[in-house]
Amino acid sequence: MIKIDKLIGDIIFISFRDIEPFKDIGITITSGHFHLKGYDQIGLWLEHPGLVILHNEDADGNPLPVPKQIKENIAADFIVTWGNINTIMQYPDRKGYDFPSEFDKSIGFSIKTKDEII
Repeated sequence: MIKIDKLIGDIIFISFRDIEPFKDIGITITSGHFHLKGYDQIGLWLEHPGLVILHNEDADGNPLPVPKQIKENIAADFIVTWGNINTIMQYPDRKGYDFPSEFDKSIGFSIKTKDEII
């Protein structure tokens, strides 16, 4: 059995029951690979695969020529409620998909003995 805590930070495959709630944020596929950022009582938090804002007007609202338009990549996460998940698949030990668990990191202080100081 896999605990979901071990999957945080990994790339997972997920299929959705209903894609309609995600259309407003540009997600139009019924399944795909996503970076799992976390989870809570509502569902899974996934990294948005590519949120881009196109700045195509100047300060006065006039259209900019294509060479002067600027694309801004925005980091964003979105939630998939538990009831909207058909299936989840993970890839243990697959390069580029399975990363060390956030919970296995050594955080904090360690006390050295007198022998270790020298």
